[in-house]
Amino acid sequence: MVAMLYESQPLVARMTAQLRTEAALFRNHYQRMPRLAQVIVGQDAAAALYSRQLVRACRQVGLSCVTVTYPFETEETELRAEIARLGDDGTVDGVTLLLPLPAHIRQRIVMEALRPEKDVDGLGPRNAGNLLLGFPNFIPSTADAVRAVLDDAEIALAGRHAVVVGRSNMGGKPIALVLMQRDATVTVCHSHTHNLQEITRSADLLVVSVGRPALITADMVKPGAIVLDAGINALDGRVVGDVESVGVREVASFLTPVPGGLGPLTHLTLLRHTLLGPQ
Repeated sequence: MVAMLYESQPLVARMTAQLRTEAALFRNHYQRMPRLAQVIVGQDAAAALYSRQLVRACRQVGLSCVTVTYPFETEETELRAEIARLGDDGTVDGVTLLLPLPAHIRQRIVMEALRPEKDVDGLGPRNAGNLLLGFPNFIPSTADAVRAVLDDAEIALAGRHAVVVGRSNMGGKPIALVLMQRDATVTVCHSHTHNLQEITRSADLLVVSVGRPALITADMVKPGAIVLDAGINALDGRVVGDVESVGVREVASFLTPVPGGLGPLTHLTLLRHTLLGPQ
């Protein structure tokens, strides 16, 4: 068996065209360009890569993107004040805080200061709570990209076993909740999980969002499984995922590649949220 490599480009093209139209309507209505602000603290290779890709996606669609950078030593109170300022700025339509944060800065404390309608990556407590309860809200872009792929590929999950590797607030947790909304039976694995290989091999759908290159190998995948790689890692000048794709492709039936799979969709879902924010 050789897995079908999911080609996201047709969906990316459709979404890009739709977002260009929405951005043009926004400009006509508000007499200004829609604007996304991204905030970065410290230096992280994966976050820096994501930031550059996000800026490029904004330019392609017709959004303005401002990048606010802070050094690693920035105090929590200062970052919270900046997030609040951006939330109160009438010319900013969406704010995204790139993770990871330095250990001395608590995500919850910072994101509490941002208005929910501008929390376009769904990291604040209001949007996170709405996702848990199944209410309408913004959800983290990676989870929204997973949802978009499942819809585009017409993958039904009701009653199937889904395993999510990773439990971050931006990746694993919201992905698990999205899969539960699709009536999957969900298991979440993390750094303290025993018998990881045994659990991943039981998955009909395996989603990996950890940030460790080649974490998932062929012997960890159930034959015929659907594998979604949500990892993004900068390695030796290349972008790679969390799945060792060459080997896994020989076992799985469906695989999202890195680059070119979920990544471009995460940027576009974030831009879609930004265009919805002020409405």
